[in-house]
Amino acid sequence: MTENALITLESTILADNDIDTVSLTTVGSYYYKNKKHYIIYKESETTGFAGCTTTIKVWDGGISMTRRGGDIPDTNLIIEPGSINLCSYQTVAGSLMLDINGIELDNKLTDRGGSLSFGYSISASGMLISENKVNITVKEIN
Repeated sequence: MTENALITLESTILADNDIDTVSLTTVGSYYYKNKKHYIIYKESETTGFAGCTTTIKVWDGGISMTRRGGDIPDTNLIIEPGSINLCSYQTVAGSLMLDINGIELDNKLTDRGGSLSFGYSISASGMLISENKVNITVKEIN
C-alpha cells in the first residue's frame, strides 16, 4: 500500500438521543481505478477499531466500507441513497443482520483527492439503532 494521501475523517453518530463524534487524521492510500475511488487507511484507538484496515470504495451512486483485521470480524457496509442493504455483522455472541439505509451521498472526489460525505441509518429487526454522518477529506501528499 503506497501512502500517498492525508485522510481526515469525522463521523457523527446519533443513538438513543446521544451524539458521539469521532475524528481521525491519518496517512493512507487513495487512487482511482475502474471508475471507482478507493480510500484506504488504518484505524486507531481513537475510532475504536485499532488494528483494522478500512477500505472505502466510491462509485457513482454508492459506497462500500469494509473493515478487516484487528480483534473484530470483517464487516462490509454498502450505502446507496434511497436503498436499504442488508449487512451481516459478526459479534462475539453471533451474527446480527442489520439494515443499512442510505440517506445521502455527496461525492466531490477527483483524481487528486477532494471530499466525500455520506449519511446512513442502521436498524435491526425494524428498530432504529443509529443515524450516522461521515465527512472525509483526502489530500494528495507529494
